[in-house]
Parts: sequence; C-alpha cells; structure tokens
Amino acid sequence: MIRDEELLKQNLQLMENWPTVLEDNVKSEYLELYLKRKAAVQAYINSDTALPTICEEYGLYRSDFYRLLNRCLLLHTDGRPFGFRALIPHFRVEKKKLTKFETLLDKYPKLRESLEKDFFNKKKKGELREFNMSYKKIHQHFVQNCIKLGIDLNEYPLSTKTKAKKSVERYLNNLKDSHFISSAAKFGDDATMKAKNTGNVLSESEITNIIRPLERVEFDGHKIDASIALIYTTPEGDQVIDTINRIWILSIIDVATRSILGYHLCLNQEYSSDDVLMCIRNAIKPWEPMKLTIPSLEYQEDAGLPSFLIPEMQYAIWDELCYDNAKANLANIVQETLKNFVGCSVNAGPVATPVRRAFIERFFNTLETNGYQRLISTTGSGSNDPRRRKNSNEIAIDYEIHVDHIHEITDVLIAEYNTTPHSSLTGLTPLQVLKQRIDRGMYINALPIDKRDEFLFFTQKVKRTVRGNITKGIRPYIFYEGVRYVNDLLVNTYSLVGKKIILAVNVDDIRYVKAYFEDGSELGILIATGKWGLRHHSLRERKSINRLKNNGEIHINVSEDPIEIYHNYLMNNAKNKKMRNKLAAFEKNQISKKKRYKVETTDEGNIPISESNDNQSESKRLSNNKHENSFKRLRRTIQF
Repeated sequence: MIRDEELLKQNLQLMENWPTVLEDNVKSEYLELYLKRKAAVQAYINSDTALPTICEEYGLYRSDFYRLLNRCLLLHTDGRPFGFRALIPHFRVEKKKLTKFETLLDKYPKLRESLEKDFFNKKKKGELREFNMSYKKIHQHFVQNCIKLGIDLNEYPLSTKTKAKKSVERYLNNLKDSHFISSAAKFGDDATMKAKNTGNVLSESEITNIIRPLERVEFDGHKIDASIALIYTTPEGDQVIDTINRIWILSIIDVATRSILGYHLCLNQEYSSDDVLMCIRNAIKPWEPMKLTIPSLEYQEDAGLPSFLIPEMQYAIWDELCYDNAKANLANIVQETLKNFVGCSVNAGPVATPVRRAFIERFFNTLETNGYQRLISTTGSGSNDPRRRKNSNEIAIDYEIHVDHIHEITDVLIAEYNTTPHSSLTGLTPLQVLKQRIDRGMYINALPIDKRDEFLFFTQKVKRTVRGNITKGIRPYIFYEGVRYVNDLLVNTYSLVGKKIILAVNVDDIRYVKAYFEDGSELGILIATGKWGLRHHSLRERKSINRLKNNGEIHINVSEDPIEIYHNYLMNNAKNKKMRNKLAAFEKNQISKKKRYKVETTDEGNIPISESNDNQSESKRLSNNKHENSFKRLRRTIQF
C-alpha cells in the first residue's frame, strides 16, 4: 500500500483518464457515500487542502482514505486502473463470484426468461397465462421448469429445503426495483398512468399564479398551415420540385413570462420522440440567429430567444413540464430524459383527459394568425377559412417556398414574439418580464457543465448481452438494432460472453455507443462494424433501413453504404408525398448533425446533400425576386 503522499499524488495525476461511473446505476443506498468518497479524492488531487482537513470534512478516517486511494490505483483485468469504480461501496476489486442462483440463471437462460414472463405478465398472442401470479405461484412454476430442464434432485436448487424460494423472491424484488413502470402495469391502467406521468392536474387559476421563471413550462406540437415545396435531385441527376405534407412546429413556452425558450421543425408526417428530444435540446442550448436568405427578412433590434439575450438563461432548465399524452411525449426515452437529465417533473394529465395548455395553444394561434396564414401558400385554419388558397400546392411550387424559408420565417417570428408587448404582462414583453424577475433575485437553475455535451441530450440506456462463440472462432460483440458493436477490449475478453451490458445510446447518432457493466463501471466506447460506423444516422433511420431490408425493398451488401442506399431509395420513391417528407427530414437532419457534431464534409464520411448542389444554389438565386414578392407582405405584418 502506498502511504507516501507525494508518491501517491504522482500516481493519481492520471485521474482524468480513469474509467467513469454511471452514477444513475449506483444503488440508492450507496450513492451518497460514493459521491462523498469521490469528492474527497478530487479535493485531495485538485486542491492544496491538507489531508486531515479533507478527512474531517467528508467524514473519513485517514487509514480508510489511503485504502480507497490505493484501491483506485489497482489495475483491473481490462488493463486500466479501477479508478472511480473502486469507490463504489461494496465494489469488489477482485473478480466477483456469482451466487449459486446467478450461476443457475446464466446456465439455464430459460429459467430467467420464465421468471420475467411470470412476473411481468408477458405472453405471446393467443397464449393463455395466469395474470398477476403470486410469488408463491411463480416459485412453484420455477421448480417445475427446473425439473423439465433435467436438473437432478441432488443438484441445486432442487437439493435445498426451500428449493431456492428466498433467492427467487430476491430476484423478483430486484426486477420490481429496476422496472418500476412494468411492475406498476401489473396493477392496472391507472397505476401505469401514474407511474409514467408524475405531477398533478392543475386548474387554470393555479396555472396563472406561476410567477417564477421556469417554474413551469408547456410543450406542444402544431401543424403549420401552409403548403411547402421540396427541391431534390434524383439519383440520375434530374432536379425535381414538388410539395410535401404539412410539417410540425414543436415549441416550449415559459408559463410565468410567456417567453418562447426553443422550438423544432419536424418534417415527417408525424412527430416522434426524437423530435420531442430535439425540441428539449433546442430550448436548453443557447440559440443563435440564423443566416437569413429571404430578401427583406431580418431580425428586429434586440429580438431573439432568452438563451441568447440573457446570460442567466444559457443552459437554463425548468422545474416542471406540461404536455399532452401523445405517444411521442410518453416514450420511455423522453420520460427518462426529463426525469434524470433535465431533472424536472412532468404533467401529462390523466389518460384521455390531457391538461389544457393554454399558453402554448395561444402562442400557436398567434403564430398562425400573424405569420403562416399570411403566406401566399397558406392552407388556412380549415376548409372554410377565407384565407385558404385552393391552389396552395401550385403556389408553393411556383414560388419555390421550401423548408429553409419556413425555418427562417419561424425563427424571425419567434424572436420577435419574445420582444412584443403582451396585454397579459401589463404591456411588457416576455423578455422584459423575464429579465426583471431574474434581476429581482428569482433563481434560474442551469444544466451542469458535465451534462452539456451534445451526446447526452439524446442518450437512452438499453441492456444487451455480450455474444460470442470460441468454438466457432467468433469474438465477443454486442448486437444492437441489427449491427454488431465492438472495441479492442471487448473482442479480446472472451470471459465477457454472456454478461449483461448497459449501453448508453445517443439515438441521434448511433455509430457509437458507450458501454457500462451492470454495477455502473465503464467498459468503453463501442463502434458499429462495417459501413454502419462511418456516416451519421439516427436510431429512427436505422430502424427504417432494417424494415426496408427485411421487407425486401432494398438490398445491402457488406461493402455498400446503407445510409447512401437509404438516401437513394427515398429519392427514387419521392413521387409519393409521404416519402418526400421523409427525404426532406433525412437531408435536413444530415445537415444539422454536421453542424452540431462539428463534422467536416468528406466524400468518405458524409452523404451528398441535394440542397448543397450548385444547380440548386443557382436556382435559389434566380428565384430571389419571387421570394421577395411572396414574403414582403408577411414582413410588413409580423406583429403580436
């Protein structure tokens, strides 16, 4: 054991390269102690505070502190120091020995599968199974399955007096702890709804009493009332212009000040959990003005979003978010992001009775009345709206009113909405109210610096089993959404085969995933094999490609780029309006990813985007006069 402090500090200088710990997965009863130990070690390395002072501040004995530091420096079997992993209470620095029950489940996976089926009421279509089996009944079924699998009466667990009854109960209790929503589903729809959606239904009068900024925000999506064109180039090089389905605007508004915090345009026919996450991301990360291309369209002085104009609003996060119970909003990844990443409560209202979000609905109405419905390609608010243009599709094509124009208009409209006086704010603008209340000492929570990475905004956790077969020469790997993921450590550690691994997946870009063991310690970055690891693509796009491949609509060889094949498929099928929406969304997402992940454009790593085509750029320049005529009336009438 190293006791010399100078030598110890020299060895600890590499702390920044230590494997990290997924603190969300540290058992709740150990987390506080772990964080205390971690803070003590960091204070010892990063400050000049004397060791006795550190030990006193964090409640540690000096001998225990040295023991923890030396545990951190020990080498793991993966060749790296144990690092912060060694600070997890009861974490074994030597190889963990499985209990008899864990060994049994690893040896007979069908026993594990049967236990989970019985506990979570899983069944195949048409299968008859007892609903909500008691622990006693599940154990009886477990014993029957042991006999069916040929386990001898002299072997564990049949050789024990209770037939591993306590171990079964302990395993089921662990399932309940780690699968709360699925466990709540055993007790009916009402329990499921309450488990998924925290927060209370509030009356209109209670909502209007909110005065502290970001105490409560509202989220919703709205289809824009305008026809929009898409200019694209076919794989043969022909340029085509046609309309797409109406697109969505998703937005988040602060209830107290009416400030719009952020928005996102969804180009697909329906918005998904990916779009909800992007809207959340845009509401938290600092906004920047767009480079406007529409002649005569410009931002008014001091117009913008709070995160750009008010320093305290950069990476600001809210306490509660209200939204409806749309499927995309209730997706697990959205729930987990709001709860664990943003750290807010959610209010989705009871099933079939969504909470009325008065402020966001009023904002959308204002946006339409003073913005989109004044475009010459507007579809109006309905078939009887006198502003509705019957030939709106033809107008959109003729004037080439495409997605980029709608995006620029939206950005300007929202920027000016935040600087427009509201009667409900006694004539002040949302930004003025927000600034005044912050200056009066109303505190704004901000996202911690270590959570501001682009990767973390779209991360969900999934569990996978390490695969491999030494008799067939198959090295260990993780299989995720039809693709193998590996790194040097994984492929060279056969003992990991059969182990459960937690993947932190950035659903916005799944070329890479970060892998952790079940105790929270890090395995490392895993890379998708083959061409899948080269080009940006989201989980949603991967699933679309796999679905087309399984249906025989596309064929992908090992040497071919699946992202390019998917892009070509969308262009070849762009005669269909739904496909044009997908094409527009795909191409815009590719451009967005290059900017957000700071990707250099190369022939090898990125697909050519039709909007960057020189011919299209020329076409856009030639049509500037049309745009000026079609948008000048809108420019004169932007008011709230």
